Amino acid sequence: MVTIINILKQIHLFQGLEEGDLKKISEVVKERTVPAGSCLFKEGDVGDAFYLLKEGSVEVFKNDNGAEKCVGKISHSDESNFFGEMALIEGVARNATIKTAGECKVLEIDKVNFDMLLRLNSFIALRIMTALSRRLRKESAPTKAEEKCGQVITFFAPKGGAGKSVIAANLVAGIAKLTKKSVLLLDLDLQFGDLAFMLGLKGKKTIADVVEAEPASPDDLKKFLTEHALGFSVLPSPIKPEQSEMVNSTHLRKILKLAQKLFDYIVIDTHSLFQDLTINALDVSDVICLVMSPEMNHIKSMHVCLKVMETLKYPTDKIRLVLSREDCIYAKPRADIETALKRKFDFTLHDDWKSASEMINDQKTIFDKDTQSAYRSDMINLIASLTGEKIEDAGKSGLFGSIKKLFG
Repeated sequence: MVTIINILKQIHLFQGLEEGDLKKISEVVKERTVPAGSCLFKEGDVGDAFYLLKEGSVEVFKNDNGAEKCVGKISHSDESNFFGEMALIEGVARNATIKTAGECKVLEIDKVNFDMLLRLNSFIALRIMTALSRRLRKESAPTKAEEKCGQVITFFAPKGGAGKSVIAANLVAGIAKLTKKSVLLLDLDLQFGDLAFMLGLKGKKTIADVVEAEPASPDDLKKFLTEHALGFSVLPSPIKPEQSEMVNSTHLRKILKLAQKLFDYIVIDTHSLFQDLTINALDVSDVICLVMSPEMNHIKSMHVCLKVMETLKYPTDKIRLVLSREDCIYAKPRADIETALKRKFDFTLHDDWKSASEMINDQKTIFDKDTQSAYRSDMINLIASLTGEKIEDAGKSGLFGSIKKLFG
């Protein structure tokens, strides 16, 4: 007799789990036989269960001007042979109707036990996020009319303290000042993001206000942005940590879609956790900048992070590896780090505690003044490479540049 544990072992989502974890899952799974043409749930329903296909296939329908339109099909033989997770993860209504194409056998897990499942094993959570990312990737593929839109650059650091937020803020300041292109800085560290504070901005609107207002046009979105003196815009993180629960990946994608019609560049600063919102930000990005410091704990975390990038199947040319504080007093040699990671750094930034402290304590970016430094030169090179824009003084920073100006 085939046991539920043996069935679970055949499902890709659960392959590689320990026997003990499989046993816990088997205790909360309910197996159902569903007749052909049955509706498992409707678009707009409250999400109360997660489903895996054991046998058969289902069709996915979405509302199209009052009529149901079939937009996809999921089969038991698919690697991602499950559905219903999005409403549970985000706490929103079902975004599609699911009907059985023929008689099906499904494994059903209710919301309470689904939440337990995600907490039980991060391996399962990552697999679900990966599958969700692929589906959303297909859904959000740009049409010809939408192909021309702002470039999204996301900064992520698997370990705090790498200087990621300072780099992101200096980057947008440099893009605005040196290229005269329009740029938005989006603070996606929703609980404790402080980019607006670091930049000395006092606007009262945050991403939580955007979610609440549901702007329908780029001009509507503009009303929620705070402007910096150097010419870039900022969408701050919520003022209260509890407001972070208001924002989900659907909101993020809608905001980015509007922002891409307004700006040449959108720079996203994330928190340091692989969660649904972060993965969605990484997924829609044109470029992902992974930032680390030259310390052992950062090396270990980045090694894991690069493995996750492989699991998410991001193209290697989409990822830029950035070494911050290269020459600081505690730094491990760059060559040793590259050997450990089996990956070369795309960019390195010199240690410049003075510039970093000016942003944190004096709320000034390195582009608020024209003082030359190795760090500023590194940032200009980073900007030129990420944007492809021509920056006239890209090679004139630092001591050598100053000498050339004297005798040029």
